[in-house]
Amino acid sequence: MAQPHPKTVVVQNPPPIPFTPRELDRIYELPYARREHPSYRAPVPALEPVRFSITTHRGCFGDCSFCAIACHQGRIVQSRTVESIVREAERMTRMPGFRGVIPDVGGPSANMYGLSCPLWESTGACPDRRCGPDCPSLATSHALQLDLLRRLRAIPGVRRVSIGSGIRHDLALAAEPEYLDVLCRHHVSGHLKVAPEHVCDAVTALMHKPGRAAFEAFRARFEVLQEGRERRQYLLPYLMSGHPGCTLTEMIELAEYIRDEGLYTEQVQDFTPTPMTLATAIYATGIDPETGHEIHVPRGREKQIQRALLHYRDERNRELVLEGLREAGRTDLIGPGEECLVPGGPTGPRTAPRASRGRRGPTPGR
Repeated sequence: MAQPHPKTVVVQNPPPIPFTPRELDRIYELPYARREHPSYRAPVPALEPVRFSITTHRGCFGDCSFCAIACHQGRIVQSRTVESIVREAERMTRMPGFRGVIPDVGGPSANMYGLSCPLWESTGACPDRRCGPDCPSLATSHALQLDLLRRLRAIPGVRRVSIGSGIRHDLALAAEPEYLDVLCRHHVSGHLKVAPEHVCDAVTALMHKPGRAAFEAFRARFEVLQEGRERRQYLLPYLMSGHPGCTLTEMIELAEYIRDEGLYTEQVQDFTPTPMTLATAIYATGIDPETGHEIHVPRGREKQIQRALLHYRDERNRELVLEGLREAGRTDLIGPGEECLVPGGPTGPRTAPRASRGRRGPTPGR
């Protein structure tokens, strides 16, 4: 496929044939130095957090409508063998600078490692349906990842193995009951990343994400595992504003959910069009190509307001939040009450945020 641009033409080649586990092993077991290129004269700060991380697989069948991973890695998960990953970890223990901590063992979604579908080998990913825990053909057992993590923990010289890339929460619900318990006991350094993105089912459906019920079920299970812990762990939710199909009404509903459940985060994502994705096609046309229906697309000022609503406590966003609440007819959320998102009247000092009514304390920002 060719896409013309003012100065050039972008050519999208057909996706490559997926690698077998042994082929992927050969690529990732090449003698990488895990250092910046010798041409650099100063340290590269972005390298340090991932220098001793391990990639376990490529590809993602999540098919999130705003994400381009499936475009360049494919929807078929290609996993390395456990033996290859263990050998890589053993080599790292002998490298200068390794201090016993592997900050991440994962991929696009860490708990897609080892998952497979028999149709992938014969016909590839289904063109008329999406992979997920509801599909009877998809093997959702996390036994292979549990075995991998157990073997990594047993390597001499490895003090801690973390899952830093996050997990798909609906898959974790379909996994063995001990999976999340093992993660919380051994592989969560303090924050576990999940990506509900939104809580309004109409919006998550357009995102191709699990709905609110799946996220709340996962949160409930996670909270049970926090009982009796000496050091509490927190969920780090990824949230998005301005996605096609999200109106001010849905954005305010998400802000209220954040208020009630203590999910306030310091960093969130504003939807950005990404070439080759479904959400970008909707953004450009205002039409859902899967249904032919017209879809509301936040733009300009409204997009700024939606972004501000996710950080309604930030005084710098006050005027934008006030504008959005008034435009949506939600002036009930303006004032001194504990249910209000922002105080009314002239700009002035904000009162301290009230305590969460949720099942846990406020989540620190990611």
